[in-house]
Amino acid sequence: MNQQEEIRLLIKALNIKHSWLAEKLEINSQTLNYLLNDADKFDEDLYKNIKSIIDSYQLELKLFEEEKPSNDPDLFDDKHLKKEIGQRIRVFAKRKYGTLRSLATAVGISPQQLQQYTSGNREPGSRILIKFLRIGCDINWLLSGNESINSFEIYKLEHDIKKLKSKLNQINTIISEHK
Repeated sequence: MNQQEEIRLLIKALNIKHSWLAEKLEINSQTLNYLLNDADKFDEDLYKNIKSIIDSYQLELKLFEEEKPSNDPDLFDDKHLKKEIGQRIRVFAKRKYGTLRSLATAVGISPQQLQQYTSGNREPGSRILIKFLRIGCDINWLLSGNESINSFEIYKLEHDIKKLKSKLNQINTIISEHK
């Protein structure tokens, strides 16, 4: 998965509006659309900027906006629902485990079975959902796309822990080299 695909997947999985993201980037929507879909190369600084904006997206609570009921006919389309869940499973795998294979191992299922979920061919049942919950996946987000503030904070903390562990390993390596 390249950077453009990752960003497109995150935007879709987190239900981020292109106009909102374009405004945050201080560019127009057409330019953002071109960069995400048609540009040959994706600038590393732009990628990092978009990732940062997406990471902070969950922290922007809109407490006083009422949710409008969706008239989207796909809301009850099983195929569409399975596909959306599959995309969010991919995002979770990338966030927490890096690869789908690592996620499959953590959940205790075969990579082929996980592929069935990520491709939208099957919908995870209650036993699989419980396994996802036990490894730290926000089931509400997985099924609906609405991530709670707590799960985002957990993700950020896990990310910070990974960075700190990496730095600690570097320090230990330097110390062991100087002994």
